[in-house]
Amino acid sequence: IVGEFVAALAAKQPTPGGGAAAAVGAAVGAAAAAMAAAYTTRKKDRESGAAAAAEALIATLDTAAVLAAADADAVAYADLQRSWKDADMSAEEKAAVEARALAVPVQLVERCHAYVLAIHAFLPSCNPNITSDAKVGIHQLAGAARAAFQTALVNSPPAAERERLRGLLREMREVEEALLEGEACP
Repeated sequence: IVGEFVAALAAKQPTPGGGAAAAVGAAVGAAAAAMAAAYTTRKKDRESGAAAAAEALIATLDTAAVLAAADADAVAYADLQRSWKDADMSAEEKAAVEARALAVPVQLVERCHAYVLAIHAFLPSCNPNITSDAKVGIHQLAGAARAAFQTALVNSPPAAERERLRGLLREMREVEEALLEGEACP
């Protein structure tokens, strides 16, 4: 199935595109971190309280929701293409279509940001034998957020929204930099 998605992404067709690639990347990142949390449910993790943190993280990381953004992006883009060709579409309808096309990548950036912060907060509780997978999740989600940001930019967000999203990306970059420098977890 992954191979089919990648082949479709590489094809000369409008969807799947960059928005779907960002969503799939986010789902992979969330799944990697969820797996690290699942391995932090041993007996000693339950006794230390780490298992409760792991279970909370697993409940937070909704891989289905980020994966659904791939389909939402395809629908939003199809509607956007239709709006370019439909001379009978009202200005209000076109504005609504454009707003939906922008909302999909914006929501993905926001979700990736929330997940990165949640995983980072979980790291001190994570099973030490598998923290690398939680960190993979952080890096994958941050990359997916940057990709979704590029998709958002294509949809011409207002300047204030662009700057807000850049702020979320900066926060994720700071987390990544801390991990790359080997700094202690929060």
